[in-house]
Amino acid sequence: MEPSGVTLSPRRGLVAAFLLASIAACQSPAASAPTTAPASAAAPSHAPTEAPSKAPTPGLTGLFHLVGEGPVIPRTAFPDRGAVLPAAVTVAADGTYHAWVIAFAETPGIQELHHLTSPDAVTWTDVPDPSLAGLSEGLGNPGAMPTSVLVDADGWVMFYTGTLASEREGWDIWRATAPGPSGPWARGEDPVLRRGAAGAWDSAVLDFPTVIRTADGYTMFYSGLDTAHRDGGSIGLATSTDGISWTKADAPIVIPGLCGGFDDRAIHQPRVLEQPDRLVMAYAGYAGAQDSQASVGFADSIDGGRTWTCEWPGPALATAGLPDGFVHTLTAFQREERVVLLVEWFAGSGTDVWLAELGRP
Repeated sequence: MEPSGVTLSPRRGLVAAFLLASIAACQSPAASAPTTAPASAAAPSHAPTEAPSKAPTPGLTGLFHLVGEGPVIPRTAFPDRGAVLPAAVTVAADGTYHAWVIAFAETPGIQELHHLTSPDAVTWTDVPDPSLAGLSEGLGNPGAMPTSVLVDADGWVMFYTGTLASEREGWDIWRATAPGPSGPWARGEDPVLRRGAAGAWDSAVLDFPTVIRTADGYTMFYSGLDTAHRDGGSIGLATSTDGISWTKADAPIVIPGLCGGFDDRAIHQPRVLEQPDRLVMAYAGYAGAQDSQASVGFADSIDGGRTWTCEWPGPALATAGLPDGFVHTLTAFQREERVVLLVEWFAGSGTDVWLAELGRP
């Protein structure tokens, strides 16, 4: 799909006025429409090879700027591990930030899932939870990857991706529950959302689900790919009244080229947040060859996530202050009144997690 000239819509209240001036000459974007897409993005490898990030669009700066001068979750926090993936973040009613991260070693195998807490999303403390290991029982490498955790009426609910060891490849989406953020977690016997049938756009992989509550139940956003096009990527939507039985939309709701240029091959990792009058989404956009690396995109929706509009016509993460490297994965959450990201940044043969916030540096 050819990239379109996409930029900020005049109705945007989330991005401050100082950002509007630099794109005033650009055309307004067209919202993405549900349509049949060629394929969706392959799940990112957890042993990436180093390559430079895609250069930002000339004349544009990023929307998200680093907080602090170093990673907030360094790989050194986990002995004998060289990479840290920020899987899910939830803010509890008392203001405590809860994060679930995956610490990877150089050798393949089921990796370590950790629960961290923080008073400010900057300083994190590991909270041991033996029950997390049980989420990966019976799953193949890399085990359970939780990407969405929310507080429900009956406790805490986690949605994560995993592949049955007997199937060798292809991820489905699973659900687990716990009385509190520190567990113990108990997962269901079967996935709550499975890959599509042969020929479907999501027939190979479902991953990186984000689940939000709605007036009618729940909405899930996820990325997927089909078996015939593993170099693409699109985002799908599913709805549920109880969080257990889900109904998928017939076609992807976001296809490559939403913001143009940096995301014209694949769009992946939907990280969706609720705002007072809209939903916002940070995502990973891919361009170029299959081994090219991700840039961060940013979009919003005013119809409950059925259609999306680009918020910024270039990579949304300002990379000043980061070492030479590239984005691997990301997650989004609310920090006080700002949308923030935890970004897994690959540099120096491994990854660390950095904090970036929307607004001026």
